[in-house]
Amino acid sequence: MENLIVGSGPSAAGAALALCADESQSVTVVDIGERLEDDARSAVARLAGQDAAGWSARDVETISEQPVRVGAGRIPQKRAYGSDFAFRDRGQQDGVLLPTGGNTAPVSGALGGFSNVWGAQAMPFSRSTFDSWPVSWTDIEPHYRAVLAEVPLAAEEDDYAEEFPLLGPSGPLPPVSARTGRVLDRYARHREAIRRAGVVVGKARIALASAPCVRCGLCMTGCPYGLIYSASHTFERLIRAGRIRYLSDMLVTRVRGGDRPAVTGVELATGSPFSLSADRVLVGAGAIGTSRIVLSSMDNPPAAVPLQESMQFLVPFVSATSTGDPRRNPGGDFTLNQFNMLVEFDHRAYTTSQIHCYPYNPAIAGALPAPLRAKVMDRAAGELLGRLTAGFGYLPSWEAPQLTLRLERGRGDRLAEVSVQVRTAEKPLLRKVLARLAQVAPRLDLYPVLPMVTPSGPAKSYHFGSTFPHGQGSDLLGRVDGLPGVHLIDGAVLPSVPSTTFTLTVMANAHRIASEALRA
Repeated sequence: MENLIVGSGPSAAGAALALCADESQSVTVVDIGERLEDDARSAVARLAGQDAAGWSARDVETISEQPVRVGAGRIPQKRAYGSDFAFRDRGQQDGVLLPTGGNTAPVSGALGGFSNVWGAQAMPFSRSTFDSWPVSWTDIEPHYRAVLAEVPLAAEEDDYAEEFPLLGPSGPLPPVSARTGRVLDRYARHREAIRRAGVVVGKARIALASAPCVRCGLCMTGCPYGLIYSASHTFERLIRAGRIRYLSDMLVTRVRGGDRPAVTGVELATGSPFSLSADRVLVGAGAIGTSRIVLSSMDNPPAAVPLQESMQFLVPFVSATSTGDPRRNPGGDFTLNQFNMLVEFDHRAYTTSQIHCYPYNPAIAGALPAPLRAKVMDRAAGELLGRLTAGFGYLPSWEAPQLTLRLERGRGDRLAEVSVQVRTAEKPLLRKVLARLAQVAPRLDLYPVLPMVTPSGPAKSYHFGSTFPHGQGSDLLGRVDGLPGVHLIDGAVLPSVPSTTFTLTVMANAHRIASEALRA
């Protein structure tokens, strides 16, 4: 049978893994396919071809641009190997309207999607999450395992495994920073009291091939050795193996259901229209991208659909004791998330807030107040950096501001114009989370700087979806009324968005949909 996949992000990779495991299936991927620029790709190739000791300073500088402030957003936008290619608009974002301070780039056109710039945290949702879904833990667990056979995992057994089992082979994290080591040691000493306060601390779970890691400190801007998983790795492997036909520079604007479903759109290089049909179409263009294609394709679309988001917030932590200026660490550290804090509000890890903690990376130094970045203040800056930890926290969608994706107007053969609107902005759980963090701070020597807590704008967390959730807007195979043979496979179909990591579940659910579609 012939299959068409729209997009090349994590959900599309999950579906492709399931389809390509069946030799009777042919798979075509239709994608915008934006890639890293040639000069940066050449620099990465040169660095990857030699030991870090021999790296050219110019090549390192080329691929090491730190996050950049964009528009009115309060949290900067990451770069990958010095480039904004993961965020670049090739037409997929034209006509997506966000409130001031909201995400200016909610739909990626890159090969690999936003997995080119993600934090690489890879955990399942808790078992209790699926108690309120029409998809059970038993249904999805084998698909988590199938995805983790493809995605490398650096993780270790700790208290997190009580609710979030590893589910696949894993290697240890690279050696952690002095600050992370101290937090974990203090947690071990005061574990009982901290757990009684409803807080769990554990090492990060990272989609990282950790064994070859040389701790060069470039994780946040792009690993030259490609050790951090991207969905592009899966597609490039399947393309090389001849299992996928990959068509790039193509913007899908419509899907058509039927015995022979199809996609239509425009070839970006020429502006010419195209149409492709197959036995099955799977749409994985990201929750907002997919929802927009579906709304553009319906004869009588709803005026609006709900959009659920696990809202992100930034919480700086300061410690009473310093671990020394991290810029002077001769060995360097890996700069991805090193440890997590889970704040629980029940006894089944359902309503939680998770905070991903980053002890040091150059972006933290760059965010210091201007006076501290002056050369004469270098010693004071180092003393402060030895005490700082950056935390990126998330609230579950049912305790976060409620959003709506509204259809504004159709635009002929182009994608319809849509807007993200805030229905309710309350976030009382955030105050409770910060109170819990303050409660356990003396035991961990990790004090939240409450006046500097910064909530992200709408859709800025990239953990959003639920526009056509299973059991309501779509069936368990992601099919919506009026579009037979078309399956939505990304965050658009998740019934809810917990505070814990997002991408692994998106991939596993897409793998489940594609696997069950083969048997349907």
